[in-house]
Amino acid sequence: MNRRATGLSISKAIPGFINYKSAEGLSPNTINSYERDLNLWLTYQEDLDISKVTSRDIRDYLNYLRIEYKPRRITGNNDKKLSPKTIRNAWVTLASFFKWSSIEFEITNPIKQVPAPKITVAPVEPFSKEDIETLLKACDYCEEAQTIGRRKFKMRRPTAKRDRVIILTLLDTGLRASDCHDRGNL
Repeated sequence: MNRRATGLSISKAIPGFINYKSAEGLSPNTINSYERDLNLWLTYQEDLDISKVTSRDIRDYLNYLRIEYKPRRITGNNDKKLSPKTIRNAWVTLASFFKWSSIEFEITNPIKQVPAPKITVAPVEPFSKEDIETLLKACDYCEEAQTIGRRKFKMRRPTAKRDRVIILTLLDTGLRASDCHDRGNL
């Protein structure tokens, strides 16, 4: 591997990487995450020749995410720093991108000298029996109708059986709701 100039800027390499990952059959959520992470990195990093990116550039970027970056959240809580897991995800995206680019363009992989950020995984709290019963009960009826001059009532949901099956499938398999949704669109 070498550091010779490829003549390919980062901004031109990103679409090729995204196409490659799409062809691998990754989920649309994963592809969108890769694209979002790489575009955020590109706004931080100067759009230079891909072969000129160094491990120091990557370490500087991860430090920027950890210390200086101000996220723009839908909830408006923009003062809160990124979680270690989010920073780890950015590292994973860059690791995948540079592994692809080192093979595709025969350049040195700069992320090999950058250790993955450490994270602690919180244990998953299982649902209680009461939680599960509440979820399944919520599948049966709509919210109480607000009426004028009539008694309030709840209508049976037309999708009750389907929703119950989805909830039970998620609980029995540990599948993420977004993955269950993705499979439904095939």
